[in-house]
Amino acid sequence: MYGETIREIRLKKGFSQKDVYGNIISKSYAIEFEKGKHQISANILMQILDNISMDIDEFMFISNGYQLNEQNNYNYIYNKLANNQDIKGLKHLLEDLQVKSGKLNGIRIAEVRSRIRLLEYFEEYGEYNTKVVLEADRHTILTYLIDVESWSLQEIQLFTNTLEFLDSEIILVFFKRVSKLMERYVKLEKGREIYCVLLINLIEYTFKRQQYDYTEVLLTQLDLLSTDYKEFFHRTVYKFFSGLLLIKRGPEQEGRDLTQKMLQIMRGLNQDSLAELYSQLVS
Repeated sequence: MYGETIREIRLKKGFSQKDVYGNIISKSYAIEFEKGKHQISANILMQILDNISMDIDEFMFISNGYQLNEQNNYNYIYNKLANNQDIKGLKHLLEDLQVKSGKLNGIRIAEVRSRIRLLEYFEEYGEYNTKVVLEADRHTILTYLIDVESWSLQEIQLFTNTLEFLDSEIILVFFKRVSKLMERYVKLEKGREIYCVLLINLIEYTFKRQQYDYTEVLLTQLDLLSTDYKEFFHRTVYKFFSGLLLIKRGPEQEGRDLTQKMLQIMRGLNQDSLAELYSQLVS
């Protein structure tokens, strides 16, 4: 299948087999590979992708019929629904997950159900209360994160999405773990994105608990990590929480002006749900 996809991409780009395969594989092998009759190793595939100027993520997306794989598709849908506080959409997602099986699917069910319960409580009472999260779901998430000895981005993202469900002590333990991995992932765009969101969630978590010294340290880390123009939204959140610290530590009016400017930007970016949520932090 990969060979047929490579052939399609090669022809659309106007590349010859020699351009693409060079001395990587023989001409006869390349012909059979493009017919789907031969397989190649991951290392050889990466060399071929370099010759057609394509990274592995885009190639896998194309080879899957321009569809995300299961994990990335779940992350895309869940994050969109959770960020928009779309309870109805999350309930539909939960229904879809409950007809499937598998260990990772059980983690997703616990994550989605917990988010629904948090948002429903917030909708009714105007505040977040993590005590509404089912202990069984909390245990499912925690056990998985503890049992996985070496975390990849999947575990880091799960921790990012669910840290508010966990106890402070275990959050500190897990953050020390992911901090050691940060240097490995900052050059990877997806990794940097996940770490920026992790820092934002931790900043909100520590601020709500009036742990302002920790908030300040985390803000410094976010400031250093979100330097690219593509992290514009993360910079907006950084500025907002910087304003909140000014409100607490002074000068207060400067902090209030800054937070209002950032909330206005969020609304201008159609992030009304997030702006509404953050506005409640401005005392």
